[in-house]
Amino acid sequence: MQHARAPALQYPGYRTNQFDADFLDRVIVVTGVLSTVTALLLSVAILLIGHGLQTTVVPLYADSLGWSREVIGYIGSAYFAGFVVGCLTIPRLVSRVGHIRVFGVLASTATAALLAVGTWNVVAVWIIARFVTGWCFAGLYMVIESWLNERTGAEQRGGVLSVYTIITLLAMCVGQSFIGFELDNSRLVMLGAILISLGTIPVGLTRSAAPAPIPAVNFRLKEVYRVSQVAVVGAFCGGFVTGGFWSLGPVVAKAQHLSSQQIGLFMAVTILGGAIFQMPIGRLSDYADRRLVILGIALLGLGVCIAAPFATALDPRLLFMLMFVFGGVSFPMYSLCLAHANDNTQLPLMDIASVILLMNSVGSVFGPLVVSHLLAYTDFGLFIVAGVVLGALAAWTAWRVRLHSVARRFFTPFVSMPRTTPSVAEMLPEDDSESLSRP
Repeated sequence: MQHARAPALQYPGYRTNQFDADFLDRVIVVTGVLSTVTALLLSVAILLIGHGLQTTVVPLYADSLGWSREVIGYIGSAYFAGFVVGCLTIPRLVSRVGHIRVFGVLASTATAALLAVGTWNVVAVWIIARFVTGWCFAGLYMVIESWLNERTGAEQRGGVLSVYTIITLLAMCVGQSFIGFELDNSRLVMLGAILISLGTIPVGLTRSAAPAPIPAVNFRLKEVYRVSQVAVVGAFCGGFVTGGFWSLGPVVAKAQHLSSQQIGLFMAVTILGGAIFQMPIGRLSDYADRRLVILGIALLGLGVCIAAPFATALDPRLLFMLMFVFGGVSFPMYSLCLAHANDNTQLPLMDIASVILLMNSVGSVFGPLVVSHLLAYTDFGLFIVAGVVLGALAAWTAWRVRLHSVARRFFTPFVSMPRTTPSVAEMLPEDDSESLSRP
């Protein structure tokens, strides 16, 4: 478990682009470490290709069955609710039976839940199945991330975390490409289930020793909110926007009369934008007040939401470009809020990450519900809701910047992180000036 940290790198004198003489040696070391966790990373890639596919095909399948958009919103919210519960309950399960068994059980359960979606066209079954899927994927992420952390030395964590983040984003993008296959929705669901099941093979055959038990999640919402209100509110708003996108983005794209291939592209370019914008936005926030960066990307996202309905009427390519920017400003919000909260408190990083992820996940539960109800009146409900939320976040952040200054006593450079579980925070590189120790 990580303990309280001493004041870290001094802001703003820290330079983020430092290349020393042994940079090549570090690359070689990281490459060597990656070779020892190849099985884990391969499992991640296969699992998330299947996960990316089913994330898009499930709302499309529900829409093809003639279900209302409100129902599709409930189905999407169920996944994120299950994810929150998984973050709370899986650590205790791992401590009882071990990582490999839990990994196998969760992957099998996620496969069964997805097969249930493809077998019974019953709303109640789908809601339960999506809740179970969210619960399972929270556990799968936790097991893999704790395993990667255990197999990685302190000096290599940053490199391994970067590779892990890239794999998660690229795998989700690849999953979107299957939408254009000449398969009906039920068969695409089956294909997603097959990929999730195949993802257990590399981990099941690995000879790596199982890591230490996963630490229990400790939510200190009041403490984190007290020192970093913008981070907590921003994480909630970011989850609200991205949750609506993941759950109803395919339905919105279909309502714009896009083909199956174009729907996959609609989702993929948004994810790709989030991947490409992460580091430039993060590096900018290292030099400036992170709240100003949050304010800037919220305003840019608001502009995208205003322009999107007009772009749709003109040319789908304009819509794709706007969705690229939409992903670029909404997906980095989680990492940016985590970095901002981390700058301003000596709480253990795991505790901070738990609060930020909780708020992001709660926002993801409510986002699909609000978007789906508005979609009953307009096909642009996603952009209206996202625009209102991002506009409110911009106003709140501007007010906080004017009202309160931040000292950033515990400043550390931005690190791009996937929005998975609090366990990924343990993979952040440690600095000599920090007292981040493990028993």
